Amino acid sequence: MVQKSKAKHEINILIVEDEEDIAEVIAHFLGDVGYNVDIAYDGQQALKKGHPWTDLILLDVMLPKIDGFEVCQQLRSKVETEKIPIIFLTAKDEDEDQVRGLMLGGDDYLTKPVSMEVLLARIRAGLRRAQIGEVETITTMGLTIYVNEYRAEFQGIDLGLTLTELELLSFLIRHPRQAYRRKELLDVIWPDSKMVTQRTVDTHMKNLREKLGNFAKYIETVRGVGYRFNDAISYEGEANEPDQKKGPNGLAISHS
Repeated sequence: MVQKSKAKHEINILIVEDEEDIAEVIAHFLGDVGYNVDIAYDGQQALKKGHPWTDLILLDVMLPKIDGFEVCQQLRSKVETEKIPIIFLTAKDEDEDQVRGLMLGGDDYLTKPVSMEVLLARIRAGLRRAQIGEVETITTMGLTIYVNEYRAEFQGIDLGLTLTELELLSFLIRHPRQAYRRKELLDVIWPDSKMVTQRTVDTHMKNLREKLGNFAKYIETVRGVGYRFNDAISYEGEANEPDQKKGPNGLAISHS
C-alpha cells in the first residue's frame, strides 16, 4: 500500500465533543502541533462534518442528538467515510463500552482524562495505520533532509545519498558539535551487524563527504575520537536563506 505523505497543516482532524471547554483545549493543542482541526458539538454535526477528506476523528460517546456509537456505525456504513480512523475519547470506561466501540469500527479507545502527549501518540499511530504519513524534514546550513523520503538536498540539489550515508548524516546533524567514536556510530547505524569494522565508518564517511560538496566542511574528523557535525563554522549562504524558526545551534526539525 502506498503511504500518503501530507504536511501537518494538510491533515484534517475532527473533534466530536459536546463539552466546549474540553473540545477547545484539545483543538488548541492539536492546532499548535500543526494539524488542521474542526469541532462538532453533537452527533448530527459529526455526521455532517465527517467528510471523505477527514483524516481522523476523535469521538466522544455521550453526545446530544446521536451518541458516539451510532455516529461511528453510520460513518462506517458509508463508502466515503468507512475508512476514516476513529479514536473514541470518552469518560465511559467500562470494558463493555470499550468492546462495543471497537466492534462498531473504532480504531482505538481512550478514556478521560488522558494526557495530551498520550493523545498525540495515539493520533499519530492512527494516521500511520491509515497510511497517512507526516512529512519530516531536517534543515540546517543550506542542507535539507527529507526523512520520510530518504533523500537529502544541498542548496536545492539532490545529493544521491545511500540509506547508510543518510542515516550517518542525520544522526550527526541531530547531535550538533558532539563528537562520536567510530564504535558508537557502529552501534547506532549497524546495531545488529557483526561483519562491519570501525574502518567501515571511515569508508562511508569518505563517500559521504565526496557527495556533500561544500557542506562536507561541517563534518569534522576529531583526531583520536571520531566524527562530529560542527555548525559553528560560518556559512556564507546563510544570510540568503529565508527566515525560519530554528532550534539550538541553528537546526530546524520540522514535522510539517
